[in-house]
Amino acid sequence: MGGGSGTADGAAAGVTAVVGGGAAGITAVKALAEAGLPVLGLERAEALGGLWRLAGDTAAYEGLRLNTSRPRTEFSDFPMPADWPDYPGRAQLLEYLEAYAERFGVAEHYRFGTTLVKAERDGDGWLLELAGPAGPYTERVAHLVVANGHNHTPKPPAPRPPGRFTGTESHAHAYRVPGEFAGRRVLVVGAGNSAMDIATELTGHARRVALSTRRGVWVLPKRLLGRPSDQLNGALAAVLPWRVRQTVSQTVLRLADRRPAGPRLPAPRRGVLQDHPTLSDSVPALVAAGHLDARPGIERFEGGAVRFTDGRTEEFDHIVWCTGYRATTPFLDRDVVADPARLLLYRHVFVPGDGSLSFVGLMQSTGSALPVVEAQARLVAAYRAGLWRLPERAVARRTALAELRAARARWGESRPHLRIDIDQYLRIVRAELARAGAARPLAGRRVLVTGAAGTFGRAMTARFTALGAEVVGLDLTDPGDLGIPVVTCDLTEPDQARAAVAKAAGLLGGVDLLVNNAGRGGPAPAEQAPGEEVHAQLRLNLVGAWEVTAAALPHLEEARGRVVFIASRMAVLPLPLAAAYGVSKRALAAYADALRLEVGTHVGVTTVYPSMVASPIHDTTRAAGLSLDGVSRPEPVEGVVDAVVAAATARRAPRDLATTGRGRLEMAFARHAPALADRVVRRTVAARVTAGAFRDAPLAAGLVRRHRG
Repeated sequence: MGGGSGTADGAAAGVTAVVGGGAAGITAVKALAEAGLPVLGLERAEALGGLWRLAGDTAAYEGLRLNTSRPRTEFSDFPMPADWPDYPGRAQLLEYLEAYAERFGVAEHYRFGTTLVKAERDGDGWLLELAGPAGPYTERVAHLVVANGHNHTPKPPAPRPPGRFTGTESHAHAYRVPGEFAGRRVLVVGAGNSAMDIATELTGHARRVALSTRRGVWVLPKRLLGRPSDQLNGALAAVLPWRVRQTVSQTVLRLADRRPAGPRLPAPRRGVLQDHPTLSDSVPALVAAGHLDARPGIERFEGGAVRFTDGRTEEFDHIVWCTGYRATTPFLDRDVVADPARLLLYRHVFVPGDGSLSFVGLMQSTGSALPVVEAQARLVAAYRAGLWRLPERAVARRTALAELRAARARWGESRPHLRIDIDQYLRIVRAELARAGAARPLAGRRVLVTGAAGTFGRAMTARFTALGAEVVGLDLTDPGDLGIPVVTCDLTEPDQARAAVAKAAGLLGGVDLLVNNAGRGGPAPAEQAPGEEVHAQLRLNLVGAWEVTAAALPHLEEARGRVVFIASRMAVLPLPLAAAYGVSKRALAAYADALRLEVGTHVGVTTVYPSMVASPIHDTTRAAGLSLDGVSRPEPVEGVVDAVVAAATARRAPRDLATTGRGRLEMAFARHAPALADRVVRRTVAARVTAGAFRDAPLAAGLVRRHRG
């Protein structure tokens, strides 16, 4: 690597440079590092966070809040705390990005206080002219990821209204706190979220506030039908085209409209899903109450007065222009990128036919940017790792042009090159990665699996490793053929369990996912006094899982990780002759529920309920003549692994998860009609007794006698 005023040599030929330290840059660096690729992050500020930092070179203001809800905003492998508000504020978003970067070791790949002055093509790669703390220098890299954002170059009104305004003016980029406008007459110009936020804040400080919009906009409430409003459209997006969703959404909005009588903002001309969403509960109420004046577009300036297109003229002291930002790439020549906002990109990431340049975050989404840049970063990493191929130039161009035509049909000429429907886009990128076998949803996750040498444990550790996770197992013995480190211990011994978790966490550098899989089964009729087998099952299935979980919780909480408990269908649908197993698994589910209430704000808790899987855990029961093979339909172990992976990778940790469709029906049946479920089980067992299934089983003698008597 080059440094100071020198010039780097070809040692960095395989390096990917990422420009920008905001959400887009952070995710790009993380994805590339997790793929095992050399990566260099460049950030002109002294810290990560991008536009969420409150600084002179950012667009942030103290009252800035998300306009997308927490579950629709967070990264897939790093949930936001569940006790945060539905729409977190600026400081919380910055804290979240910093915690995310720290968790995945992103900062160590960055050079801070470093500006990319110019990037020039150099053979198949790039020569970067950089200005760092020690002065100018150059760096050669193989690939350049542009992730510098597009909210840092203010865009003035275009065209500017004629005439001269003698008051003061500023762009939203310079706005920080409302107190500086105390006692002044302020006109806020714009219809986006910043305009709505700033106008709302100023009403409590300025002498008078007016909001000027050239067009009507849909101002959505932050909650609809008891949920954050963006979650309604997100649910519909999974099954309906956008035009149908638009009709449904507009109908719901009309039915839910509870605004008081009074003045209103201009009615929108386009549908609700045909523009960037504007969310505000306060603006419509403030307008209706007369605390915020709604005005049309500006016709001209007349000294200290503003004439609006409706003929009204009013005096103002200050104008805040909330007219957006220009996307810029000042370090690239115009023959490379003339206008980023009009750049034709494959999947909004790659220039067709150019394998050395990509963009992350150059888009305008119908939802949060964070899941989008995460998906784009994974696509770049898969390409750089050779796991995914960029289509031929002609194919990539045709695809990009088709998407551009669709964007124009929906959004018109309002930045169509940048527009994406978030739900549709994420499905497309996931499919791209899945087809190429490049989807590694557990990449970089640190996973601890108990019972790693067993049937479930082997299958899970193999799958987790294939999906990119780092895995350590806990078990009584290390068979030596698992391909992962195994810490040997007896989980029923508290001191051993705690020491083993500490050792495993040290090997992994922390724990993101704990899978409590270790279990023991065996015959244990409920009518007989509990013997050693009963105590052994309770100690391992319940108390052992409790010990391991308690020991791992500090690591899980720090990582905002997840814990998965492998219970059993018998936890909800009890069967005779295996009481210890059923009782221990039902108690395990109860423990999971209690744990969720205590730590669920920071740690996801899921209980998985397999049915019967052919494994050695059933051998002792069969040997005692108590097999219930005829009662349960076997399922493949892969289905159990699928359920655990689903629990680990879902955007929000599910509470309970069955492993088959039949299992879901059985769980619902047992929970909602327990008396009927008991009757079905009794009849099934009676039929097996009549058929002589337990003829040679001394432990079932009482059951057989009662059924025959």
